[in-house]
Amino acid sequence: MTPIPQVKKYIAIKVYSIFMMSLFLFSPLVMVAAPKKKSPIISGEIPKEIPPLETNSEAEKKESPPSSEIQFKITGMVKTDFAYANNSVLSFGFDNLVAPTMAKRQVQARDSEPRSGIYPTSSLLGTEISYGTKLKGIFEADFVDVSKSSAGPETKARVRQIFFKYNPNTSFEIFMGRTWDLFAGVFPHSFNSSAFMSATGNIGWQREQIGAWYKLGKFKLGGAIGTTGFHIDPQVKTNIERNSMPTVAIRIDWLPTTNLMLTTSAIGAKLKISDPYSDSTRDGSFLHYDPSRYDPNATPVSGLIQKENNRRTNVAAGGISFGFTWKWGALESKGEITYGANLNSVTASSISQVQSTTYGNEITDSQWGFLSGSYFSDAKVSTKTKYNSPREVTGFLSFNYEVTKQFGIGIHGGISRITNPEVLVGADFNQLTISRSDSFQWTSNPRVMGAIRENHDYGFRMYYDPEDRVRFFIQTDWFRTFYKDVDRYSGQSAHITSYDPSTGTGELRDPGNKYVRASALGESYSLRVGGLFRFDP
Repeated sequence: MTPIPQVKKYIAIKVYSIFMMSLFLFSPLVMVAAPKKKSPIISGEIPKEIPPLETNSEAEKKESPPSSEIQFKITGMVKTDFAYANNSVLSFGFDNLVAPTMAKRQVQARDSEPRSGIYPTSSLLGTEISYGTKLKGIFEADFVDVSKSSAGPETKARVRQIFFKYNPNTSFEIFMGRTWDLFAGVFPHSFNSSAFMSATGNIGWQREQIGAWYKLGKFKLGGAIGTTGFHIDPQVKTNIERNSMPTVAIRIDWLPTTNLMLTTSAIGAKLKISDPYSDSTRDGSFLHYDPSRYDPNATPVSGLIQKENNRRTNVAAGGISFGFTWKWGALESKGEITYGANLNSVTASSISQVQSTTYGNEITDSQWGFLSGSYFSDAKVSTKTKYNSPREVTGFLSFNYEVTKQFGIGIHGGISRITNPEVLVGADFNQLTISRSDSFQWTSNPRVMGAIRENHDYGFRMYYDPEDRVRFFIQTDWFRTFYKDVDRYSGQSAHITSYDPSTGTGELRDPGNKYVRASALGESYSLRVGGLFRFDP
């Protein structure tokens, strides 16, 4: 029997042998897995295979891009809304629901039919390209096509903004391209992002401009020259590039506090609305007047008169505006008043436009149109073109109240009115009792609907934000639009067919039942319900 001390000795030798064998086998793995320590440099010489040591500041510069690099930022939103109107509404003069601005006069059978649609086309997509802190380029587009009543697959992108700005210092800025007009730059609260209550207040929309801003204490001073045809564009003008004078706009913003801004602006231009030397109707004729070719008995006086008739016709256009934005806690308010003449085009936000007519039509449509006799007969057949300049005053006011961080309500209202409606083209009385064909009836034949002399828009809004970048909203609008009728068909003159003041004789007529005529007032209620996801940074 083996003694116990010898057994203990034997077990100890075995355990020691197993431990040494395990250490020998696993020591290479332990050495590989362990972190390697840098060997200290004994001398001041750095080996060629080791890069030079970097300071912490130099390492941070390599990790963060320098300020001179180009940086990109995606902007915009995805927006879809369901739109409904109980009567026909016009969007920049077109009969659709994409961005309604006014009610249409009831001249077609379907104008009193309700209509609805779903519109994702007012979504925005853009990018900001920055080069350092002083230079930035902005591109922005939506997919609205107001010439179409539905948003089909043929709808194309539409440029809203494309410009760049350069800030050499914190007080000075230069901008060039297509951006929001320097004139009348206050936009009311509205979820109709394409129109912004266009026909009832905001004249300034977008314009190709070259301008600058300068900060002076609590004031911002701006000035720009721009394309004349984008807003100030009478229909009789065919080519905006033929206007040698651009629009000239100035603006002053005053920020007495961080919650209040007062602004005023002005714009002016001289429009070339008739150019006999280059009008297409003169093709095939001599470029310059030669009396010997037209009148063998011409005199210097008749030649001078003919030369004057061939000169370009120009009219003045422009306006002034006063606006404000004010924030008091959860309440925010915006408002603006503008006054001007000839400030409209199809894409603008006003209703005034240069009216072209003849002396004959002007007399026939006036309250004296029933007069007859040699003098009035000669005047009525005159086809000499006359250009009238409607003057317009507009204003809007909107409020937005943030009930909570996620819920808010608001109201808005605006009015546009022509102050000299006597120069407007009126609707022909004889056509008002007839239902028009199923085709657009405004720009193609203004005598069917008459020119717009006044427009109102009142609305209520409510929104809910379940997330930071998601919003669901509802907006109602009530449009009331007044159209011009021919003056001679109102009052006592509506009963007179003709009257010769020289002989004192005339004829009476039955004006008919006024209740069967198309009303000069168009009214429509609209509803927009939708949501948007904004991915602006």
